[in-house]
This record gives sequence, structure tokens and C-alpha cells, in this order.
Amino acid sequence: MTLESSRKKLILRRICLALILLLISVLQNTDGFFPQFFGVRALLLIPAVVCIAMFERDIFGMVFGLFAGALWDITASGASFNALFLLTAGFLCGTLINTIMRNNVVTAFILSTALTLIYNVGYWLFHYVFGGLDKAVFMLLRYYLPSVAYTVVLVPLVFIVIRATEKKFAEK
Repeated sequence: MTLESSRKKLILRRICLALILLLISVLQNTDGFFPQFFGVRALLLIPAVVCIAMFERDIFGMVFGLFAGALWDITASGASFNALFLLTAGFLCGTLINTIMRNNVVTAFILSTALTLIYNVGYWLFHYVFGGLDKAVFMLLRYYLPSVAYTVVLVPLVFIVIRATEKKFAEK
């Protein structure tokens, strides 16, 4: 394989990954595009960034995390919080795969669960507990923890899609 065809495959792979993030962002952030159970949404961008960072490693994991977070911040009122969170998540996951972890569905499951839990509990703490709103525990049990469970159930599907895209454009 020549250097030029290898470079084309790399560029096509990253364009496909960006389009997958764009599609997942639309599914996650648009009402009615992805099923909700009792008002609970899946946060699909977190496992998508985790899985992409696992294959693309630290620097491009960070870039894709920033892109996904920016897409999320367009529809949220977080003042770039999602971009910074997913940038950090992409770098962390890519670095962990580079150094101490293996790239498989179990690792994607563990990292996605941890990061989704950190995101939801942090969001809940900031907006409900520190915000002094009533029914904070009710919201945690009714919305935020079920959102973690719903997201985690979909991690294998996201991993399969990302892995298939990576393998399609892999260098041979």
C-alpha cells in the first residue's frame, strides 16, 4: 500500500468518525429521534467518544472529544462544559489504552460506565444539590441514574459501529 492511499484511508476514516459523531449528536439531542423511556435519555456521545478514543488514541481522541462536546454544547446550556468534559474523556481513554488497558468491549463498557456516572452525578450535584433545588434525591433516582443505565446498555452497539468503521479503513 502506498503512502498516498494510506493517507486517503486515514482521512476517510476520520471523516466517517466525525459523521458518526454528528449522527449520534442529532439522535441524542433532538426530541423524538431516539427512544426515551419515562423521560430518560441515553447520553450516546460519551460512549462514542470513549470508543473512538480507544481506537484513535490520545491526541485524536481528544480532538474527537472536543468536536462531540461542541456539538453537544450547541444544544445545551453548559457554557462549553460538555466540550471540556469530552475532550478530557477522549484524552484519558486514549492514554489509558496506550499505556495500561486493552482495546475491547469490556474496557469500553468500564470506561463508558465510569465517565457517564461521573458526568451525571456531577451534573446532578451542580444543578440540584449545590443549586439548592428541592427533590434532589428524587431526581437522582428518577432521572440521572436510569440515564446511566440506559447509556451503558447501548455501549456494545456503539463499540461495534466504531470498530466496524475502524476496520473498514484499516491499513493492510
